Amino acid sequence: MNDRTAERGDGRVGFLISLALLGVGAFVVAKVVPVRVNAYEFRDFIQEECRFAATRNHDEEIYKRIFDKARELKLPLEKKNLHLERTMREMVISARYDQTIDLKFTKYVYKFDHEERAPLF
Repeated sequence: MNDRTAERGDGRVGFLISLALLGVGAFVVAKVVPVRVNAYEFRDFIQEECRFAATRNHDEEIYKRIFDKARELKLPLEKKNLHLERTMREMVISARYDQTIDLKFTKYVYKFDHEERAPLF
């Protein structure tokens, strides 16, 4: 007579799977987003330093400021992977690092490789 009693509880499995997927997605976002935000902030800092390189006469000062910013953001930048080149016409800054993100079930390696060029006036 009443077929609804046989359906009782069938929606719980789908709900639990959806909830688990939502949890995994939130975990991945919580691990990846901070790394991406720090990389974006570091890239922005490199662009700023490159643009204002004409006002700074010492490349060592620029190098130190960039490396200190990487340390502040806890980026795994090694000194050998940060290059500054000043020519008569432009300033070129390049930085490269790999950051491993532990996702518990796998490891993801975020590769940062950026080169910025700006004219010297």
